[in-house]
Amino acid sequence: MPADFPGWARVYAFFRRWREHGLIAEFHDRLRGKVREREVREAEPTAGIIDAQSVRAAATVPAASRDYDGGKKVPGSERHIVTDTLGLLLTAAHIGDRDATGAC
Repeated sequence: MPADFPGWARVYAFFRRWREHGLIAEFHDRLRGKVREREVREAEPTAGIIDAQSVRAAATVPAASRDYDGGKKVPGSERHIVTDTLGLLLTAAHIGDRDATGAC
């Protein structure tokens, strides 16, 4: 931790409490809105960009938690992100293509 922060346990206690109450996502969304407004945009985006990455799984990863990217022929799992047109994160997920595009 940086020298001007309280001890690790105290900082983690705040983080844990904020996460349990859903405040981390709220802080993120509010900050994204402020950045968008500073860029003379609406606070809420109207368009998003989806990107995916295939992550190769080791042989020790259980089959139940693996996926298969048929296009790239890669066993493992996929990570998806959706950003606004400024590149600010809207959502991230470890799900397959079919489910990812339906969730947006």
